[in-house]
Amino acid sequence: MSAAAVSRTRFSETAAHLVLDYRSSRPHGWYQGSTVGGHVTSKDFEYNGKSYRVALLPFSQSGDNPYLVYEDVPADPAIGFKQNLAEAFGAHYSFKYVGGFRGRNEFHVQSHSVYVSKPSGNVPGLDCGADLHVVYRPDSRKGDPAANDNLLWIQVVKSVGPALDNLWRANPFYLAGGLTSVNGEKVFSFYDAPSVGLGGPEPDVRFMAEAFLVQDTGTKNAAGKDVVNIFGGIRWGWQLQELTR
Repeated sequence: MSAAAVSRTRFSETAAHLVLDYRSSRPHGWYQGSTVGGHVTSKDFEYNGKSYRVALLPFSQSGDNPYLVYEDVPADPAIGFKQNLAEAFGAHYSFKYVGGFRGRNEFHVQSHSVYVSKPSGNVPGLDCGADLHVVYRPDSRKGDPAANDNLLWIQVVKSVGPALDNLWRANPFYLAGGLTSVNGEKVFSFYDAPSVGLGGPEPDVRFMAEAFLVQDTGTKNAAGKDVVNIFGGIRWGWQLQELTR
């Protein structure tokens, strides 16, 4: 068995809800543009006479090929998913953590890659970061929630800016996730491509996030709060570091 096959086998043993379905760059359906594609874990580059590396965060995984991390419930204390979500919307929503999925292979990871966009005529600086494209495919026989309009995503991040990634809207839900259409095909997915631009001071940057599939039940609890079920999710991130010579 090849090293790659062994790595994929070990991955499948510890992440029953993830499928490594890496594909080439293609439209994701949420806004103009396409995914990076594949699974590029790190890139080294030069900018203004300095050396840098942008790389996916391993989150305690061994080796130099970090995968996405599946979670039944939010578990990273540095990100503080539950706390940040409750502080932002606990007065209006009741969040019920279901504890994952009953089925298997729900999240198909099609792009989990770092990228470096070099300066061009329209963009004088350099951008780097990572993108993530995950397609949700429920196991209806085991009772996974159906991919319909009341199924959404919530993402909490630890980086620059607010923790709750909802574009300052009056609800906690992530915008570029849920049902969409890609070239006439209905797809339920999640897409994000956070980046940092290099043009002034170049501090080290670290982006960490947890994104969970959620269901707006449309019901109210006894306190009059909208009930939201939170199923399984993913932990992901990347970092930019200056390399010393």
